[in-house]
Amino acid sequence: MRVVTLYFLIQIIFCNQIMIDLVTTNDMHGVVKDQKAYFMNPQYPPKIVGGSGLYNYIDKLKQTTGNDLLILDGGNFFQGSNFGMHDKGLSMIEWMNMIGYDAIVPGQYDFILGINNLNRILNKSKFEVLGSNLNCNECIDKIKPYFIKEIKGIKIGILGIINSSIPELIPKSKLDQSSFSFEAEAIEKWVPEMKKNGCDVVIVLTSSGVPWDREDVYNTFINNNSKSKSNSLNAIEMGYYANEVDLIVSGGISKGYKTAWYDPHSHVYTIQNYGGGTSFGHIQLKIDNIHKKFIGINYINNNEASHTLFSDDFESDKEITEWINNKSSNIDDIVEFNNFNIIDYLDSNINNWDVPSINTLKGIEIITWNCEFFPTANDSTINALSEIVNDLDSDIIAFQEIKNRGWFSRLMKLLPEYDYIISQQSSFMDQAIVYKKDDFRLVNRLELFSENDYNFAGRPPLKADFVYIEKNINFSIINLHMKCCDSGLERRKKAAKMLYDYLSDEIEENSNMIILGDWNDDLKDADEEHCFGPFFGDDRFYFPTIDITYDITKASYPKEPYVSFLDHILVSSIFVNKDIYIIDTIPMDKYMGSYAVYETYISDHMPVYLSFPY
Repeated sequence: MRVVTLYFLIQIIFCNQIMIDLVTTNDMHGVVKDQKAYFMNPQYPPKIVGGSGLYNYIDKLKQTTGNDLLILDGGNFFQGSNFGMHDKGLSMIEWMNMIGYDAIVPGQYDFILGINNLNRILNKSKFEVLGSNLNCNECIDKIKPYFIKEIKGIKIGILGIINSSIPELIPKSKLDQSSFSFEAEAIEKWVPEMKKNGCDVVIVLTSSGVPWDREDVYNTFINNNSKSKSNSLNAIEMGYYANEVDLIVSGGISKGYKTAWYDPHSHVYTIQNYGGGTSFGHIQLKIDNIHKKFIGINYINNNEASHTLFSDDFESDKEITEWINNKSSNIDDIVEFNNFNIIDYLDSNINNWDVPSINTLKGIEIITWNCEFFPTANDSTINALSEIVNDLDSDIIAFQEIKNRGWFSRLMKLLPEYDYIISQQSSFMDQAIVYKKDDFRLVNRLELFSENDYNFAGRPPLKADFVYIEKNINFSIINLHMKCCDSGLERRKKAAKMLYDYLSDEIEENSNMIILGDWNDDLKDADEEHCFGPFFGDDRFYFPTIDITYDITKASYPKEPYVSFLDHILVSSIFVNKDIYIIDTIPMDKYMGSYAVYETYISDHMPVYLSFPY
């Protein structure tokens, strides 16, 4: 008798619940074509069906639900692939229109070609564009703070919140005087209005990002006595202040979680998927039918919120596959971009360090420089590095590990003799090439292997083709940043082989090459413990850095206990004469007083330079 009573009680409970399907994506980075999941199995990668499979899944879901569902995207939707970048995002807007998205919120990389470009492509969208904390003079025509959609008699409000850190991540020139209010302030301002306008359920759609190690991040945040609403907050931190919010759908970081985060203080759920077109989210919102209150979520597939688009689990739509393939076939293997940088130079009279010039005035001086998590000390890094670059007076500098490109544009304002290019298709930690604009003319820029950058850790090598004006000589610079650590050795080997094969073909047309950067391997390592093998057996290339690799005082990574030489310069033999060049590590610790001071202000890697006459 008790079992029967319990059964009917359960039926009554579930009869009083309304289920609403929610599908989410984030950080697509323009990847809708099918792909191999090398990140899961480098030897036998499973196939991911991509945008065609997602379309098919949603199409069938619509047939089941009668279109009573929500489809949301958390930003960074087009940058990062040739498909997304070849027409500056228009093809991705077209694909999203076919999917039937309800709303998106822009992410930091959506501003990468400028806010005017973002406005132009969003005007072609058939979905809502949300950003309650964007402050500008109608810079994006379609943007609104929130919208309300009624499904099954439930009014669901979607509030858009853009990552407020964007001014630090994107050059100011791209934002056209726009600014961003802080996340918690946007919640405090707009949620009461949404409730007043009849919202039963409130969802925040944000590009502020759920970070790696969300539990640790949350605990650190809770234990920080100085936490404030007047700061940029990631999605986990934002959730602490989201007392009147039911669910946060986040993008901005390509890290996905299989289950939702539940905040014990505000009782809000937060979800985020893996990016790069590999996965999507599908959950059901549970609503109390009587009181129209949000009471939780249901996981749909395998008791998980996020789902990887494996070909074994999801089927492609033939028409969408054909559409994607036709679009892709008309795109060059490597998309070329003009240099979009606009620099308003500032006067700089900083003189804190006594750093000598390396410019010989007789040839070309070039530096490779990993500026760890640039800018590691914010304005202090900008001031120190700008002074040092001006003092060194090098012709060209290849920088790696640029975390905040907005800050890099601040650096360039203090370097009036230089222009630059910076990665457009890296997943994180950009590369840049800085060059003297009166001595070198940029002819072309490319990002190699941007459609297959797994072995390069999501950082496609940045290639710049120059003319050395004085001598009317063409040459190319390739700036790379290989996967770090022992766990990345096999990927570094594969990346080096990919690069070698490319250069072997390229050298027939252009024999003047310099390839430099953080290789994350030491030339003096045992044969099977480094990635340089393909180049060692080819007389067309050589490493000038091998001359100083065995001198521990020249280590480019001098930090105990891992002292090593990781930052190398590879050249084509026909371009740099083996008998006439200077190669050295620049002793920044000496010039700045100590390694501790240098590391505090700039980096844990020393810059390495090559000087050669032509």
